[in-house]
Amino acid sequence: MKPSSRGAGRAADPAGPLWCPSGSAYAAESLVLAVRDGLDGPPAYLPVPRPAAEALAGLPPTAEPRRLLRLASHCVPYCLNRAGDTCTLATRLTAAPAPAAPLPACHLRRSCKWWTQSGARACHACPGVATRHSGPDR
Repeated sequence: MKPSSRGAGRAADPAGPLWCPSGSAYAAESLVLAVRDGLDGPPAYLPVPRPAAEALAGLPPTAEPRRLLRLASHCVPYCLNRAGDTCTLATRLTAAPAPAAPLPACHLRRSCKWWTQSGARACHACPGVATRHSGPDR
């Protein structure tokens, strides 16, 4: 996805960098894809991704953004879920066969690391991904 000059309504750019659908809240390019229904609840996807900086400004300072928002940012080589050029999180998510169901709607698909690596199985698993924390919100 290539940032637009206005921040909203960004379109996927398959020639650009790959995106992680479980990305950082604080990267400059980060987008909110969905808002969770309660802490760690299922995501309600937005019709158009919004810049994360806008959403973060409205959160309480003690809230962990990834527990409330589904975020995307560029796939980076220093990610803890990366082994070489492989996303190990996508690999773990796609160990089970994909259901025979339509793919969920997605703003990232053409430039998504998970889609590029694992195809439809990753797309089916994606909505169920939630960042879990062992301690209280920061």
